[in-house]
Amino acid sequence: MPTSIYFALLEACSQPGCPLCRFTYNNVQRYFDSLLYESVNDRTVRLHLRRSLGFCREHAWQTVDSSSGEALGIAIIYHDVLTNVLRGFPDAGTPSARQPRLGTWLGSLSGELNMKLKTLVQALTPKERCPVCTNRDEMNALAVKELLQSILDEKLHKALETSEGLCLPHLLQSFEKVHDEPTFAALVALNHDKLEALNAELAELIRKNDYRFRDEGFGEERDSWKKVVRLAVGDRFAKKN
Repeated sequence: MPTSIYFALLEACSQPGCPLCRFTYNNVQRYFDSLLYESVNDRTVRLHLRRSLGFCREHAWQTVDSSSGEALGIAIIYHDVLTNVLRGFPDAGTPSARQPRLGTWLGSLSGELNMKLKTLVQALTPKERCPVCTNRDEMNALAVKELLQSILDEKLHKALETSEGLCLPHLLQSFEKVHDEPTFAALVALNHDKLEALNAELAELIRKNDYRFRDEGFGEERDSWKKVVRLAVGDRFAKKN
């Protein structure tokens, strides 16, 4: 029986970009929606977010740039994080926290100051990985597994044929998990022609930039340089306004 991931992959194939990149992005969006609107006050969730100092750079900005940018949820999470970080700071009113003379700093690095530095560095160091990265990688692995298990399914196979194809990182991940000849052959067939077509577009873009052929004008190859970046490193979806 088809799984929810199977249907999510079908949907991703109908959207721009690498289907696995799109699936992962959509899943991260749902994760944020659930976290910011439903789980932000969960004690266990908050504990993990304190230990990770919130989100990594990529995912923190994704909350701001996307529809998941829910101000209250983000404020609650980072108020908690900063409160915890501030516990590692020395009291600003104590003499040792005020700006000391250079000699005082140098002379006390092996004593009380050294302990305070260690405490502060510890407070500023994440103890856990970004929870969104962890969730993303887990769901990505499940999506790759589902794609390979269902690649011979007629409906998914056709959807993959009409998609933009897999980016190189996801293509590598998929080939690393292949264990049978039919799946290998299907994966090659679905992606080889797309790679070849894009390579031809790049060659045409290069040719038309030669002064001898500039009068021909540009066609589909105009954006091939953008397509190949998406292909090479994976998709980065534009922020929503």
